[in-house]
Amino acid sequence: MNTINTETKLLGVIGNPIKHSKSPLIHNAALKEKNLNYIYLAFEISDVKKAIFGMKTLGIIGYSVTIPHKINAMKFVDKLDPLSKKIGAINTIYNENGVLFGYNTDCFGAINALKEKTLINGKEVYVIGNGGASRAIVAGLCEEKANVTVFCREIKKAKEFEKVFDCKVKDIKEINDKCDILINTTPVGMHPKVNEMPIRKEILNKKMIIFDIVYNPLETLLIKEAKKIGCTTISGVEMFLEQAYAQFKIFTKEDAPRKIMREILINELKKEQSEN
Repeated sequence: MNTINTETKLLGVIGNPIKHSKSPLIHNAALKEKNLNYIYLAFEISDVKKAIFGMKTLGIIGYSVTIPHKINAMKFVDKLDPLSKKIGAINTIYNENGVLFGYNTDCFGAINALKEKTLINGKEVYVIGNGGASRAIVAGLCEEKANVTVFCREIKKAKEFEKVFDCKVKDIKEINDKCDILINTTPVGMHPKVNEMPIRKEILNKKMIIFDIVYNPLETLLIKEAKKIGCTTISGVEMFLEQAYAQFKIFTKEDAPRKIMREILINELKKEQSEN
């Protein structure tokens, strides 16, 4: 890590819980690689309003925003880019001379990860969950002209999706195997609850592309079960890295050192997996 001094700029990730986050690991490695005088910390917070207002008082340069604050955080920034406004959730806040800008890099992260494996236009896509990450992914999928259905437990809350995006909303109990791409946007399967899946494994068929945005563990139970039957799979690591590269650019105005960020994340996740 670079020497910390009175010129050191502060970045961080806010969420609750936050102990599992690998954002400090990869961002600090990237800052060191680029020889930039920043430090990136994790803050477990329940009051997102106070945390964001504190950015101006303390001169914090940027926040990554994670579960469960992505939707609520949007209310407390000064300016939103058009995509974030449509999505209704942010995962990035940048403090430019006391003016707080909200962005959503989850959308780019998910779409870029998908495009590495498949065309999206015209595909039947099932999205599980209706939180902030789901909104970002659905926005990107609709831009790419996919046929999107959102499956969740809280139908009334999710009905807004149909008003904002060109998609359908259904109860999770109605999910079936008639899609080309299935995306889990919920935290089900995340460490430490690694023995859980958002759907029954019987729903899977080998023609599906299965994308789980959970990145810790490296392979969720959903990904493991999908691989067993021959599905093409996309790990949450891909989306996590893509959105982090975009955040790094926003925070520092420099291109992210992709290789070092990928290597350090994969190595850390493999190490944790071998220890458990």
